[in-house]
Amino acid sequence: MKNIFSVRKILQALYYLQSNSVCEDKFNKMYLLKMMFFSDRYHLRHFGWVPSADNYVAMEYGPVASATYDILKKKYPSIANSSGYYDFDLLSNVEEKNENEVEIKPQQKDELSLSYVKALDFALEIYGKFQSMQLSFITHDYPEWKKHEEELKKVKSVPMNFTDFFEDPANLINSQKNGIVEDPFEDDRKFIEILKEDYIRHEHN
Repeated sequence: MKNIFSVRKILQALYYLQSNSVCEDKFNKMYLLKMMFFSDRYHLRHFGWVPSADNYVAMEYGPVASATYDILKKKYPSIANSSGYYDFDLLSNVEEKNENEVEIKPQQKDELSLSYVKALDFALEIYGKFQSMQLSFITHDYPEWKKHEEELKKVKSVPMNFTDFFEDPANLINSQKNGIVEDPFEDDRKFIEILKEDYIRHEHN
């Protein structure tokens, strides 16, 4: 079954993060975007697909899920419009607190798979306590953003490739500054390579 982008699912994931986070920064848009990145990265490397079904771009402050960012800005994302179905009322679930912060109104969990909840819990457990800028710097350790670092000095954003999410960081300079000594995403390399090959095969079919 094809993993289709759903505004409702994104809202549910964002609400899950906010309602389970102990961080005072949990309303910050950057905080939410980085937490979504960590959960998507975990899920892809454990289950072989991206649960948000979003597209990612590399930007100055790290990876950004494009359509999720639109939702946080109360803009209906074009990725959800390809089916021809618009439900702009869903955006009323995003309440703006100020320019940088939003609060997601209570959501159900019916569109969150058990594996997605597991990925969100991973992000909360490992990264949930950090402030937005700390999370931004931590994402700079990972190769899918790192490979675009020089290019981002000239342009605002660069599309990211999910196959790069399967790669391991060369070092954890920023993570270690924040007390994360070992890569939380590290797993059996053979298992990761199998998932990567399977992901590439499905993407080309």
